[in-house]
Amino acid sequence: MSAESTGRGASVAPWFGAVVALQLAHLVAVATAAPASHALVHDVAGWGSGLLAVFGTFAAASAFGSGDYLRKVWGGLAAGAALSLVSAALRSYWLHTVPDVPFTASPLLPYRMVVVVLANVCTTYALILLASTYKQSGLQPESSPRTTALWAAAALAALAVGVPVLVTEARNLGSTPLPSTIISVVSTLADMTTIFLVAPILRVAYMLRGGRLAWVWWAMGLSGATWLLYDARVWLAPLLPGDPTQAEELMRSLRTSGLVLMGLAGWLQRTALTPQKFASPESSLHATTGTP
Repeated sequence: MSAESTGRGASVAPWFGAVVALQLAHLVAVATAAPASHALVHDVAGWGSGLLAVFGTFAAASAFGSGDYLRKVWGGLAAGAALSLVSAALRSYWLHTVPDVPFTASPLLPYRMVVVVLANVCTTYALILLASTYKQSGLQPESSPRTTALWAAAALAALAVGVPVLVTEARNLGSTPLPSTIISVVSTLADMTTIFLVAPILRVAYMLRGGRLAWVWWAMGLSGATWLLYDARVWLAPLLPGDPTQAEELMRSLRTSGLVLMGLAGWLQRTALTPQKFASPESSLHATTGTP
């Protein structure tokens, strides 16, 4: 490992440490709060992590000039983060103004449905572009058994997380508000795509090892892996020791890491390109070759 890559790893360590600290703070807050206060705890954490995601992704998008490939990527992620924050704001408004009425009975539900659908479309499209970025750089990584296994594991994880939710929504069709069903189905399909794309994202992170942008991709990959655990909370919680309901609430806090890691990836992207702000994304994707 070169001195440059070692120094780069040391420089990003505090940022990843801050993500861990925020996640632990959310976990402790949930663990020590009364069940009736869990919604408020998640609301406060959601605002903080959501704002960090918006800040980081917008910072990355602004690091590229108009027409750059990666500006489209980070612009899509920034739009998705901003729309997700709007979605959280709608729920937050209802939580604080009509706390005794569930949001599923709120007249704001259809508006949140539109916002959630748009957020998922923007984010998924951007991640697809991001996962294929190595093609834009001219890299042609060779296939290997480990690469195939990584793709297979990501596909199985996406199916394991998404299929049960889709089956449940199909069974409950008609008994739950239609906007809620649409939100759940669209979010699940988008999350399945995100989980599946963890494979190529981690593959690129491995290819970029030692490079300035490696940590950007590792942060993105870790964000996707975190969403995997978050989405699996319904069937993972009963397997954990203690009260399943409490365990599910604790796992719900993983949303903090998923959002903050996305924002961190954007900020690392911007700082990595600062000395070469006007370089093309293709030149900034220079990487060592190899397969995971």
